[in-house]
Amino acid sequence: MQDTDPTPPLLSRIMLWIASAALIAMMLFVIVDVGQRALFNKPLRGAIDLVSIALLVMVAFGTAPVLVRRAEIIIDLIDPVIGQTGVRILGTIAALATGAMVLFIGWSSLAPLNDALRWGEKSLELGLPQWILWVVALIGLAGIMWGALVQILHYLRKQPEGYE
Repeated sequence: MQDTDPTPPLLSRIMLWIASAALIAMMLFVIVDVGQRALFNKPLRGAIDLVSIALLVMVAFGTAPVLVRRAEIIIDLIDPVIGQTGVRILGTIAALATGAMVLFIGWSSLAPLNDALRWGEKSLELGLPQWILWVVALIGLAGIMWGALVQILHYLRKQPEGYE
């Protein structure tokens, strides 16, 4: 059984609001683009760039609140068999693996960020500098890393509830 904190930290709520705004913006871009194409045969200028940026923001900022609340999709097949200690150990291992993966992705993102800065890469439709998107992605990854650390600390400090 998941025991989630009813009031998540302020940073988690801010990241969730940013991700929600990006999702709403992405849906509006698609609706306006499809509507303009159907009614006026004129697509929304920069729709592909706008949707891809909103998707980046939504994923980068929406993952950390899920980790902080421990609201991932979890299938409790072996939890009753391995007991509270086993669940805590598996949860800690999963959170450590998440942190390691996020660190690897962040490290792997530094070279493309450097290339975007060095060569002045721009998006196709709007001409936005690509380095800005890489910075947004790294900020989101820092938030995801924070969420993984919150999970690790939770599993190290507290026993899972709901087992007799």
